[in-house]
Amino acid sequence: MRWIAILCLGVGGLLGLDLHFQSFSAHFKQVVLGEGPSPVYEGEIFAKMPDLVKWVYDKPSIKEIYMRDRRVVVYEPQLLQATLTKLDKSLDFFTILKKAKLQKDGRYKTKIKDTTYYLTLQDKLPYLLEFTDKLKNKVQIIFSAVKTNTPLEDSMFVFVLPKGVDLVRH
Repeated sequence: MRWIAILCLGVGGLLGLDLHFQSFSAHFKQVVLGEGPSPVYEGEIFAKMPDLVKWVYDKPSIKEIYMRDRRVVVYEPQLLQATLTKLDKSLDFFTILKKAKLQKDGRYKTKIKDTTYYLTLQDKLPYLLEFTDKLKNKVQIIFSAVKTNTPLEDSMFVFVLPKGVDLVRH
């Protein structure tokens, strides 16, 4: 659960550029490199100014993560469970993006709490996000089919608790 919160914060955190878009969507492939097998996750991310983010995982299992203000909801339909977590400070997706600074190696770097994130751009758009999680796993997220300024309805970022699903608060 902890790496999900780190991931949610991290992906937003790294452009440090003059952003010329109000929305962002992409397919992502997330690889967690650590001891043992490297799990691979895939899905889509949607983000909209000022602070709306939704991750939709479709591999290896279905999961949705909703972020808004200081709240994160992780919905796992196969477990019939949604977990609501409050973050200790508001982390606006696009504001965090603007904090990263260009490094000599061409990547952008930012530090949020105890985690340092590196972002590589391709055609001036996010392509590769790398960071080490609190369990010392190296996480790589590759973005593809990136789209900006596509209309995204606010309603897609609102989690509605399905009937029969338990809500766990942390």
